[in-house]
Amino acid sequence: MYLCSPDRMFKSCKPSQENQTFAAQLRTGCNDFTGVKYKPTCNDPCVSMKRIILCTVIMLVASQWKAFAQDPTFTQFWAARTYINPAFAGADDGIRIHGNYRNLWTSIPGDFSTYAAGFEVGNPSLFGGIAFQAVVGNEGEGQLQTQRYSLMYSYRLIVIPRMFDIHFGVDAAYMSKQIRDWDAFVFSDQLHPIYGNVNPSNVTRPDRLKVEMPDFNAGLLARFNFMPGKGKAKTRKVIGNTFGFAAHHVTSPNESLTGRTEKLPVKFVAHYSMMIPVNKKRVKHPVYISPNLMYEYQKNLSTMNFGLYAMREPIMLGVWYRSEMRFDIYQYDAVMFNVGVRGEDRRKTFMYQIGYSYDLTISKLAGATAGSHEIALTMEFRTRSKTKSRNARNRARNCYNFNGPKSMPKVF
Repeated sequence: MYLCSPDRMFKSCKPSQENQTFAAQLRTGCNDFTGVKYKPTCNDPCVSMKRIILCTVIMLVASQWKAFAQDPTFTQFWAARTYINPAFAGADDGIRIHGNYRNLWTSIPGDFSTYAAGFEVGNPSLFGGIAFQAVVGNEGEGQLQTQRYSLMYSYRLIVIPRMFDIHFGVDAAYMSKQIRDWDAFVFSDQLHPIYGNVNPSNVTRPDRLKVEMPDFNAGLLARFNFMPGKGKAKTRKVIGNTFGFAAHHVTSPNESLTGRTEKLPVKFVAHYSMMIPVNKKRVKHPVYISPNLMYEYQKNLSTMNFGLYAMREPIMLGVWYRSEMRFDIYQYDAVMFNVGVRGEDRRKTFMYQIGYSYDLTISKLAGATAGSHEIALTMEFRTRSKTKSRNARNRARNCYNFNGPKSMPKVF
């Protein structure tokens, strides 16, 4: 879902001064739409006219609400990890390819979907890793589209060999937002109560339908093992930890389509996860639990995601909860359910992981959304460094090691 998603924009998102001016040009018969928050009702013509006009399209495209300035996010964070934090780029040696598809609120008319795909390369000769990622988001019948294509580099600092690594990542991207077909929109002043869409519209077409901008992210990542208790190291449990922090849109690029100044707000992300073995003794197929936490803050909106995975190779099950950071029962957003499976070839040089998640909406719109669906796929190709550099070989041996089965499903 979107950090400022359609379920929250009725009560959280306010139009900017530019958007109010643009919205005031609408001659609307659907409540007051001249700079005041729009609240559709069951008797509203915008809702009942066989989906000829979507109130969300009017709000999202014609008015350029501030909801546009909020980033989409994925439920299966582990698959699109470089989208969360560029310091993940090439964090594991070898080649990693990922793809995500998210469909938000399937019962609501319009296309609110997000696609992400990318690859990473981790190599000791690079002192870290590089990555490429493409993210495309559609909003409102697909007429408003956001595209972002980024290149990343992450530097790895080995603090304690095989036990503690720190990664520093940067992300440089080309980003665009565009209205793909202005003529496809039907505005409220075009609608006749009996004959439907028969009138011309007085809505002024924007000077440009596409805006392009550079965009930059930066992140920090720490991965370390912790062995509680006493005794020999070989018999003690090893708990894997991953902690990260990232800042997105650090230069706040201007995303206005009308020539004014509408800065894309900086987004901050903090995340933490653990891999805790459950078995008291070493077994062939150990069971792990993985508590996870992710906090997002952008402009005046903040979201807390926390949940738990249970894993026994090759299966993963998870339950998450998402909420706005307010002490109000109506700010609860969704409960998220995850299931995944991981496999590998006989030589264990190729591994794949497939995941599915369903977001059960528990906000005020719980009965009207049918939830959200997401599919994720990751593929990993393990390669051995053939470099002749002794330092590179030493770095490869001393990189952080999870110390668990390689076939265990990955969550960060």
